[in-house]
Parts: sequence; structure tokens; C-alpha cells
Amino acid sequence: MNQNLIRIGAGVVGVVILGAGLYFASQSMTASTPSDEEMNARMAAAEEAYGLNRYGEVMDIMQELAEQGMPLAQYRLGLMYANGLGVEVDQDTSIMWLARAVEAGFEDARSPLIDMYMARAVGTQDLADGLVWYERAAALGQAEAMAVLGSYYFTGTVVEQDVPEGLRLLRAAADAGDPRAQSNLGFAYASGTGVIRDDEEAFRWYLQAAELGLVRAQAAVGLFYETGRGVEANIPEAVRWYLNAYEAGAPGVSERLGQFVADGVVSASIDAEASEWVQAAARAGSESAVRWLEAEGDGGSAEALAALAELMSAGEAVPQNAARALDYYQRAAAAGSAPAQLEMARRHATGDGVEQDYLQAHVWANLAAAAGMEGAADERAVFARFLSAEQLAEAQERASNWRESVDE
Repeated sequence: MNQNLIRIGAGVVGVVILGAGLYFASQSMTASTPSDEEMNARMAAAEEAYGLNRYGEVMDIMQELAEQGMPLAQYRLGLMYANGLGVEVDQDTSIMWLARAVEAGFEDARSPLIDMYMARAVGTQDLADGLVWYERAAALGQAEAMAVLGSYYFTGTVVEQDVPEGLRLLRAAADAGDPRAQSNLGFAYASGTGVIRDDEEAFRWYLQAAELGLVRAQAAVGLFYETGRGVEANIPEAVRWYLNAYEAGAPGVSERLGQFVADGVVSASIDAEASEWVQAAARAGSESAVRWLEAEGDGGSAEALAALAELMSAGEAVPQNAARALDYYQRAAAAGSAPAQLEMARRHATGDGVEQDYLQAHVWANLAAAAGMEGAADERAVFARFLSAEQLAEAQERASNWRESVDE
């Protein structure tokens, strides 16, 4: 073996010749890694250039410092690639540098990195494509990502079902305040899926989610209060939560409120709303709801008459009866129900169960439009095309007279 020493400047490098290969063993080099002081000075220069919008200069410095392992530079470089400052937008490169900054313990990079992961996750067309991004965000403690992954494993969506893993992720997300995870835990305990059934624990999780505004959890809390599952029965509380869910458009809540009204447990301040609720309860098979509508209809309630007309016309909850349905529609229209008035306008226009009469169709459509019924004004305009000027004037006079008689 031959070994020579070559002096370069102030350094000595040992050259080892082994066969055809050359290997350099450095003992002392002048081109050493920059000190922290030098790197900080370079970063200060980059900050100054950034303030002057000299992004090209900033990019060069950041790239150098990031490659040398400076977490702050990696973070700033990631943001520059994300926002297209001094370089074309490159989400992949941005993610790479932000991830390196997070791995180095630079916490400020965590939030923008999570945001990019979540944007990728929700922006995919296929659930499977978004899985890896949810996993990366969940690994950084993102509650929503843990909730989504938890539901995936709990139900076997996109991944092989693993209920214990799903519950672990759901608990972590629920403890972090994610209402969907809390609601899913409520379901798990209410149904005994993966855990021993525990209504009190189910109610506790549902209530947390409901208080955070999750509509389906509000409906569940209403049901628990109504039935006394996991909590002492409390109808006023049940109604309060049902109303919150109803106002947010939760399905199935109308029938619960309608049953309360039909049973005389609560009263609605708005007749139209009460009839809508009770009609929903009737559609769900409640005989007491049908009886309530009939009693209210006999008492002259336009809304109850209209609700009965719809049920009889469709044969829902009661036997289908076209003649009785028409009678209820006529009575409801005369009592001031805008939906019934529009229905009678259409029937007069087509001759459905009554004599075809565009003049009377215009009258009913006019009244429905005046009451704010959606679509009534457009149909009134269509009917007007079939009327002479004299007929149109008569139709308008009839509608005006009807309104005056009601106001008296």
C-alpha cells in the first residue's frame, strides 16, 4: 500500500491508494460547515431582502440555508413554494420543506403543513386517494383527520375494518374537541359496537357534540331526553334539542315534534308549523297524528285541512281517496292555505276533478302569490295568457273581493 500526504492550504489530506480507487481522509478542512453565527447572518440578510420584495435573492439564501439543515429556512422556503414568492407555486416541494422543518422540531411549520395535508385530503375525488393525506395530518395530531380516519376504521370504509383502531382514533379526536368523533363515540356506546353498551356514556358524548352544534347529535340528545336513555326523561329539554335540530334541517325530527303536538304534550305557536310536524308524524304511522289533523280540520284550520288533503291524495297514513282529497283542498284553499290555493289553481287549469276554468285558476294562483307561495306568480302569468282582457279584470276583481271578505 502506498500512502501520500498532500497539503492544501492549511489543511492536510491523506490520500489512500487502494487498487484503482482513491479515498480521501480529511484531517482538517478550511471549507467547514457554516457556524450558527454565519447562518443567522445569512438569514438576517434574507429577511432584509424579503422586506424589500427581492424574492429571488431571498430564495437563493433560503435554499442554501435549508439544505444546510436550518429549520427556520426550511419553514420559510416551504411557505415561499406554497405561495409562489420568488418561485413558481410547487405544493409538493412546499410540503417537503415544511415536513423537514417539523421533523427538526420547528413547531411553526406544523399548522401550514397540516393545512396542506387536509387540502389534499378533501380535494381528492376518491376516498382512497385522500387516505394517505388524512394519515399524515392525523400523525401530527389534527383532530378532524383523526375523526375521519377513526370513522373509516370503525366502519371499514376504504380500509379494512378495525373497530378498536377506529375507536382509538375517535377517542383521540373527541378528546381534542371534534364533534363528529364525539357523535360517533355516542353511537358506539349506544349500539354497543366495539364497546359494552353504555347509555350514560353515549349520552355524554352526544351531548358534547350537540353543544358544539352538530345537528345529528342534537337530534340524538332530544331522543335520549324523550325516552330517558342515559339521562332522566325531560320532555322540555327534548323539545328544545329537537327544535335546534329541526331549524337546521335534520331529518326525522319533524315527526317527533309532531307526535308531541298530537299527544298534547306541547303546543306550537305557528299553526302551519304544527300541522307540518303532525303531518310528518302521520306519515310515520301515528294514528293519533291523523286524528289531531282531522280534529283541527273540523275546527277550520286551513293548514290541517291542507295536510289531510295531501295525505289522502297520496294515500299516506290514510286510504287514498281522490274525492275526499279534493274536498279538503277546496276547504283548505277557502280557509286561506296558500299551498292549497295553488293546488286548486292547477286543478282548475287542467280540469283535474273540477271543470277546467282558467279564470278561476288565475284567481287561486293570484291569492297564493299574494300569500307568498313560491311559483304561484309564474303560474298566474301562464294562466293569464288564456284570458281576455275582460276575463283577466274579472279574475283580479274576484281575488280582491275574496281578500276583502277575509280581512273583514
